[in-house]
Amino acid sequence: MTDVRLMDTPEDYEKLGINPNHVEGWEDARRDYEGTGHWGWWYSDFLLDDGTSVVIQFFPKDPRDATYNKEKPTFQMLVTDKDGNTFKKAPNFAPETAYYGKEECDVSFDNGKNIFQGNLKDYHIVVDDNDGLGADFNLHSLSKPYRPGTAYFKFGDDFYTWLCVVPRGEVTGTLTINGKQEQIHGYGYHDHQWGGKRHFSELWNNWTWARQSYDDYSLLIFDMVTKGEFGYQRFPIAFVEDKDGNVIFQNKKDVDYTLVDKYKDEKSGKNYPSKQVFDFDDGEKHLHYELDAKEVLENQVAVTAYPKEVAQEMIAKGQNPSYTRYKGEGRMTISEEGKPNISRTNSLIFEFMYPGAVNFDEALKIK
Repeated sequence: MTDVRLMDTPEDYEKLGINPNHVEGWEDARRDYEGTGHWGWWYSDFLLDDGTSVVIQFFPKDPRDATYNKEKPTFQMLVTDKDGNTFKKAPNFAPETAYYGKEECDVSFDNGKNIFQGNLKDYHIVVDDNDGLGADFNLHSLSKPYRPGTAYFKFGDDFYTWLCVVPRGEVTGTLTINGKQEQIHGYGYHDHQWGGKRHFSELWNNWTWARQSYDDYSLLIFDMVTKGEFGYQRFPIAFVEDKDGNVIFQNKKDVDYTLVDKYKDEKSGKNYPSKQVFDFDDGEKHLHYELDAKEVLENQVAVTAYPKEVAQEMIAKGQNPSYTRYKGEGRMTISEEGKPNISRTNSLIFEFMYPGAVNFDEALKIK
């Protein structure tokens, strides 16, 4: 069995040229390249004051192309308004109209009409509203970038990464729906991911990703389980930052997990969690977090969206990629002996990514 580990030793930092003390701007620039299978994206989501949710994600290679073997720039935009109506688009662009900076996040498609640019603190995200749906958002970070270790998870000779650039930020700007432009305000998030020769769907069976913004704290939980080839190894990550962006809690090793409730998804035929409870310790503090799914914002099953021959190949590899994004409620309690508990509750956007064909609850039992 291939060993999987988070790269966080002094030798790892030196090998990758990464500063162990803080995140640098170039880490949010493009990090993959044009080789077959290499992939990457810049992700952002926003909860606006009126209850509208917006997700915008930029890709150098189209995630609908399961091989990831060529440049095919695209973005995906999904809006769910306060009344529950959804609006989305995912256009492709000619590779020669795309630009990727090397010193910081500087991405543009269609000769600058669509941009995702920033410097770890302030981001400008624009989606062209030429079809009546678009955005012009300014995201100002109220936190500090966070990465577990070097951000690299080593899978033998391959790798997978996650860099949390803006755990919590304030967003202003304009949102255009059906050709009507309105001023917006709310709070948002941004992360950056990229990977090696094998696509992440060949590495992970499932993960829960939840980021929570409170008035004075931001929390993120990333609970990942590898595929059977890698022994269903579990990598639970949690951190909490205060209003000044200081990390007041982090855990990158163990979790006590309680599955309170689950349901069967009709599209994929797999079990999904609907209520989960996470308990982490850092040696001094205890983090208790309850996560409830309240509303499905997006539900995708790759094998029904891909060409038949691609879908058959994925199934033969033990893959049944599916994905659900939710609007939910998160309840956090941080306790420390001799101090008052910190308890917060708020709404959030979170996801359950599900590349594997094995039910997540079965994978946990196997491990």
